[in-house]
Amino acid sequence: MMTASPADTPSVASWYNSLVFEYLPNAGLTQTERDVLDILLARQAPGGVVEITQADLSKRLGVLQPNISKALGRLQELGIIDPPEIRRRGRILLHRALAAYEGPLQAMNAMNDESRPDWPLNIPTNPIRPARAASPAAAKQKAEPRKAKASRARLRLV
Repeated sequence: MMTASPADTPSVASWYNSLVFEYLPNAGLTQTERDVLDILLARQAPGGVVEITQADLSKRLGVLQPNISKALGRLQELGIIDPPEIRRRGRILLHRALAAYEGPLQAMNAMNDESRPDWPLNIPTNPIRPARAASPAAAKQKAEPRKAKASRARLRLV
């Protein structure tokens, strides 16, 4: 059984904007980008602040740090996380529309707070959700050549 130390346990933020999960597939995230985002969403404090380093993400996911950096860069391009001019080392801020809050009132206040940093969110809001990609297991199975079935003599009509 794995236990987290008090320093690893984030504050409870339990209210999300439900549209996040409807439109997130439109972002076309890679598996690593989605894994990084999942960790950020899970570890955020109310308001979307996440105290984590790229090294911690790399270790947690078992992915090389340059891949984490690339994933964070893509999340930043989409506006999901704060741009570099706002970011501090070891601290990532999720876009206010994607952040979790203690409740809907706190979310409304955050959306209207002009003192909070803001940047554009660039996730397409297409009304049709993109098709789900095949699972990695299915892709691997497709890539492997099929074994030839035991052939039986064919009946030929002449």
